Amino acid sequence: MVVFDSSLLIDALRKKKEALDLIDHYSEKERLAITIISKYEILRGAKEKNMNLINGLLSRFFIYDFEDSSLMEAVRIYRKLQAKGKIVSELDVLVAGIAAINNETLITRDKDFLNFENERISVV
Repeated sequence: MVVFDSSLLIDALRKKKEALDLIDHYSEKERLAITIISKYEILRGAKEKNMNLINGLLSRFFIYDFEDSSLMEAVRIYRKLQAKGKIVSELDVLVAGIAAINNETLITRDKDFLNFENERISVV
């Protein structure tokens, strides 16, 4: 399984070809996932008129929950970034923690993830 970040889901909802093609590409090979954090990010900005489209897209993904082990991994990641003087979004740290603890590759368009210096994070 691979974990998609909210940046790609937002692009898919905006019908951007690159994001749609990427989702289709990975769905041919393996099961797709997102984190509960990404689901939150998508839903918090959703307009009621778009909920059918959003729920249709979200239904294609397994959703990783946020558990204590994910929390501890996120803390480890945060401290590593902080020690290097790299400040990133707290939500990005939580997403990375969930993906890492589940031994998944995280796929994102968010360039902030380049700060994580992790071979299991693919910025496309």
